[in-house]
Amino acid sequence: MSGCNSGRARSAPLFTTLTICLIYGTAASAQSANNAAAGNALEEIVVTAEKRSERLQDVPISAQVVTAQTLHEQNLNSLQDMAQTLPSVHINSTGSGGQLFIRGVGSGTSQSFDQSVGTFIDDIYHGRAHTSGGTFLDVDRIEILKGPQSTFFGNNAIAGALNVVTTKPTDTFGGWARLLYGQFGQYAAESAVNVPLNDVLAVRLAGTLNGLNGWQENPYAGEHQPKDDNQAGRISVLFKPSADFDALLKVEGSHNKDLSGSQIGGCPPPAPFVPAGFCKTAMTLGIPTGLNSNVNTTDEGQGVTLNTTEDVLTLNYRRWGQTFTSVTGFYDYHSAQSIDADGTPSQLLNLQIEERYHQFSQELRVASQAGQTIEYLAGAYFQMDHLNGHPTDLTYYFLTPTILGNAAFAPLVPSLPLAGGGTYVQNEHSYALFGSLGWNVTEQLKVSAGLRGSWVYKTNQANNFYGQGTEAWGGVVALPANLQPLAAKILGATTAANGSLSNSDYIPSAKLQYKITPDVMAYFSYSNGFKAGVPTGGVVNGVAVPAILPENVDAYELGIKSEWLDHRVLLNLDAFRSNYNNLQVTSAIFTPLGVPVIVTTNAASSRSQGLEFEGQWAVAENFRLSSALTYLDSHYVSYPNVTLTGIQTYCRAHPALAACAAQFPGGVPVLQDLSGRPTGFAPRVSGNLTASYIANLPREYRLTASASGIYSSSYYYANNGTDDDLLKQGGYGRLDSQLTLESPDRRWALDLIGKNLTDRIIVEGGTGGTSLPTSLGSTLLRKVQPRNFALQVRYHW
Repeated sequence: MSGCNSGRARSAPLFTTLTICLIYGTAASAQSANNAAAGNALEEIVVTAEKRSERLQDVPISAQVVTAQTLHEQNLNSLQDMAQTLPSVHINSTGSGGQLFIRGVGSGTSQSFDQSVGTFIDDIYHGRAHTSGGTFLDVDRIEILKGPQSTFFGNNAIAGALNVVTTKPTDTFGGWARLLYGQFGQYAAESAVNVPLNDVLAVRLAGTLNGLNGWQENPYAGEHQPKDDNQAGRISVLFKPSADFDALLKVEGSHNKDLSGSQIGGCPPPAPFVPAGFCKTAMTLGIPTGLNSNVNTTDEGQGVTLNTTEDVLTLNYRRWGQTFTSVTGFYDYHSAQSIDADGTPSQLLNLQIEERYHQFSQELRVASQAGQTIEYLAGAYFQMDHLNGHPTDLTYYFLTPTILGNAAFAPLVPSLPLAGGGTYVQNEHSYALFGSLGWNVTEQLKVSAGLRGSWVYKTNQANNFYGQGTEAWGGVVALPANLQPLAAKILGATTAANGSLSNSDYIPSAKLQYKITPDVMAYFSYSNGFKAGVPTGGVVNGVAVPAILPENVDAYELGIKSEWLDHRVLLNLDAFRSNYNNLQVTSAIFTPLGVPVIVTTNAASSRSQGLEFEGQWAVAENFRLSSALTYLDSHYVSYPNVTLTGIQTYCRAHPALAACAAQFPGGVPVLQDLSGRPTGFAPRVSGNLTASYIANLPREYRLTASASGIYSSSYYYANNGTDDDLLKQGGYGRLDSQLTLESPDRRWALDLIGKNLTDRIIVEGGTGGTSLPTSLGSTLLRKVQPRNFALQVRYHW
């Protein structure tokens, strides 16, 4: 690898240099790789990305797979943990809707939205973003499928799909367990055991406890934060009386609790802003601000709880050279979130969000055998669900002095503190017919096409009102009807909705793949995607707000998947472009008194395009390299009439300031135009590079050392969708590492896990990164865990 010693390589950033060296070295060291020890080959990964078992390298889509071994070794306990290590993937379960983004495309935070990145666990759709905060339990693998996945997954998977596959019972007794303890009170205790009861019946039991006790001190709440406590349990029963039939019943439940708070940033704010509102209160109290501090100053009681239950019955019957599959699922959850929206230890603005959700789904499929001249798959899908929530129960303690000091508001005094409450109910029925047809024209050439017909019916009822806050979080009791208009003079108009919609679409896809050699495959794909809209947005000041239109996409991908040197080297590269119309987004606006109001709408169009690279190299039997890199250009093609940024809002109120006049010589617009600007969570460059080395010790013990560099350029993370520079994550490089000592029989292992060794400050999205109400120029932020270490022991039998 002499090319890696050039001056150009030395002057390049570390991540870029190592990636270039990986690619260069693959070719330059071909001879040395050929001389490597026998058996030094990359592991083969099998996926079900197209509803049948196939080698990942044979599937013509861009995908990444995270295996159970990786999840356990790196203590990745949720989708949020996992996403921190993957390029162009961002997952946060915060706010009223959460955020899941792939390639810069995701959904706004409205409670009414299904996610554009669909999550499927054992073929059951989990479209509500709060479920991304649930803990993993005995997972076999997670397939990250990029781009629209409409034919096989449907149900709004317009930006991609997360296909989570849990471990199934087998006919062999065995199991595994792990125990972990680390800095900041990190802990994990997880185990699974497989028990074959007889020749036709097997049971698998799994359970987990994990969490942490926080790296931030909160002297006002008298505890450390964030404080996580996650529990989950599952029983799976497999009945297999013959090779032609099997039935799998899975029953599980989980409880997840995250007691955490955000920190105030930008206080005092940069010029020309001046301290105001909650920032000014924080400065008066002398409390620490900024993410450089590990002191949390929020109220006691802030956090989120999530309780889930799920029952799934999967039947497979093999007959006449076909497999008939039935998947029946019942799923529900209850989520409650308390947010200290002022960031201070004083009760000034408290938000309570609550959701209850129930879902039933049924899928029927028939699939031919793989490898024959004509391959086919056909199916039908039905889902019904019910959402009942309180999306915006806000208690405005900070307005009490204003109301008491104004005689016009005297009728409201007996009902202080003033609060805003709301209810939201949504019912949905969706139906789909889908199928795919593949033609193996020759041993090298395959042509396939798919079509999905989707019909979605939704109704909703929403009602916002003003009342008295009877509890610290929520508990809003409505004011009499005659006082509602008076409260609206302070807080703005209330909204109401009672709508329905019927959306349908036929969603085609097509793929062409050609095997240049048995180990090199080129492909081209086209995918159309559809995501249903939302019923009438409501009524404001007597004017109907238009319904949120369905979202559509046309996506194109050209790629090559290849393995070289007797499967010691893997090189995959793809180019993609996805054109979205009527992108569903949310914006956060503030009333003159600084009260946040969420507005849902459609952006006219956006485009996500770029290049993705994946490389793996078994350099020697004991040394491996892997890398994943994404270059992304995701921007709004047309998005006029958008809420102003913080500086635009401030300068519109203070146009005479010299700084404002210099920044906006033509005057501050009433609304901004984001056409040509980046979408959220869309870093231009992101990726990772991992190196691992195995040292053989005396008595056949083995020590493995690995290090992963994770890089991301800057991106906007806020949930207000305004491309506000105050709500932008700067570029960062993060380093994770691990040391593993394995026993001679490989049954037990001891891991030392280090994360974020570079101690980078990385802001979470959602409510973890938003503007601070009443305080233009200041922010309310939550960061990921700083540098930390944990010790883990694993055992399997």
